[in-house]
Amino acid sequence: MGYILYNWVFIIFLILALPFSLLKIILTKGTIHRERWGFYPKYLGREVSERATIWFHAASVGEVKVALLLLGAMRRIYPHHCFLISTTTPQGRAIASQASGVDVAFLAPLDLPWIVKRALRFAKPQVLFVAETELWPNLLREVKRIGIPIILFNGRISHRSYRFYRPLRFFFKGVLRNFDFLCLKSSDDRERLVGLGADPRAIYVTGDLKFHQLSTLTVEEEQRLKQQLRLPRGAPIFIAGSTHEGEEKMILRIFKELKVDFPRLILILAPRHLQRIQRVKGLLDSERVRWVKRTMIDDGYKPRDAILLDTIGELAAIYCLGTVIFVGGSFCKVGGHNILEVLAHGKGVVFGPHMENFREIAQLVLEHGAGVQVKTPKELKENVRKLLTVPHLREEMGMKGFALLKRNQGALEKTLSIVEKCLQG
Repeated sequence: MGYILYNWVFIIFLILALPFSLLKIILTKGTIHRERWGFYPKYLGREVSERATIWFHAASVGEVKVALLLLGAMRRIYPHHCFLISTTTPQGRAIASQASGVDVAFLAPLDLPWIVKRALRFAKPQVLFVAETELWPNLLREVKRIGIPIILFNGRISHRSYRFYRPLRFFFKGVLRNFDFLCLKSSDDRERLVGLGADPRAIYVTGDLKFHQLSTLTVEEEQRLKQQLRLPRGAPIFIAGSTHEGEEKMILRIFKELKVDFPRLILILAPRHLQRIQRVKGLLDSERVRWVKRTMIDDGYKPRDAILLDTIGELAAIYCLGTVIFVGGSFCKVGGHNILEVLAHGKGVVFGPHMENFREIAQLVLEHGAGVQVKTPKELKENVRKLLTVPHLREEMGMKGFALLKRNQGALEKTLSIVEKCLQG
């Protein structure tokens, strides 16, 4: 009964969204948006036709990066398999399609039985890996129906999500029981999933794979990135990453005030969603900040005040250039974003009051002195000023952050041991 109701709600949603979907397909000449309906280009089919396949599913850019950590390790163990990644967003697909070790990247099918079945005929997976909280009921049900094992990796469920799912426990209990193994980040996640009906015998607390996201940039690569961005030698760099509506205006006003005391200061502003670039351009103009898009930088068009990052998947590498780094989504009720990508470069991090989605990580970072949490724009400005002024303070934070990452690794090995148990079975 639960699946019937879910499917009807999904169908009604699709009907309402159909004009928008058709417009997307027309404007992009079919291309990737056909994939949502289970129609894939022939060249993708050729990639999966001759080898046993392992299918990873991740939502967007952040989850794809975590999936790539596990995929890379598995690729070394199973070099002859074909590795697929499906994503919920086109941005995630773009990152996955460029990643080493990925044979095929495609948009996840719409979660209706006949579309999911079409995708399964295309993918023919030996096992399905699902990232974090991607609980698509029909996908999981259809995969389980044909006897393919399903593993949740880096699984988590926030307190807010738990409160949403809890009244629907009668339905999500069956959804969660489709998983053969649930590899979770923490004991809190275990408690919540058991409360939603997951089988305790299938749950393993393996830790957070994000702690394995150590920087792989060499000194030469960092220097090359500086040259590409045409950054003035010795200029302090203030990076505001993964920002949302309301945060950019706050950052720009703080930047302008800091610029009085630090005239060589350069801002790198990276909105979380590229569809907001036009909106952010308008804010830069209204605040009279001289800016240049990342994709337009060359010898004749260099940054003077600010760089607007308009590329996908580059922010994590650009963090290595920051003198002071703020991670957004934390001054609005988004719940924060991944601050470990900053620590991976040996940098300290500043973030706002709303870190609900990364509560445990934020607490660890604060306890170990690797970051600063601020509550107001005034506090943010004061702490950025302090870090710009006191080099040894930001260096100490960076060292503590990198040590914290190293100390909390181990999730990858634990997850791989579960994978081995599953595939051998």
